[in-house]
Amino acid sequence: MNLFTCEKLRLAVVVAGALLLMGFVLQVPRALFGADLPLSTTLLSGVGLAAVVLSPLLMLTTAVLALLPGVSGRLGLCNR
Repeated sequence: MNLFTCEKLRLAVVVAGALLLMGFVLQVPRALFGADLPLSTTLLSGVGLAAVVLSPLLMLTTAVLALLPGVSGRLGLCNR
């Protein structure tokens, strides 16, 4: 069983994109409501910030793993 396959690579890219989009969406209440609902906007903004930070970290980790020689050889067959 391969730890890093084509499907897992695609899934990691989709999850990173979803995290980025979710992070931006969770930042919207902070911009719209600001001081009106301080507790909820702060919680949503914090979760949104974490999602926006995790997205590029996931992409960088995926890229570094894809550059490893053994993994790179297996992923070379993904161009179907």
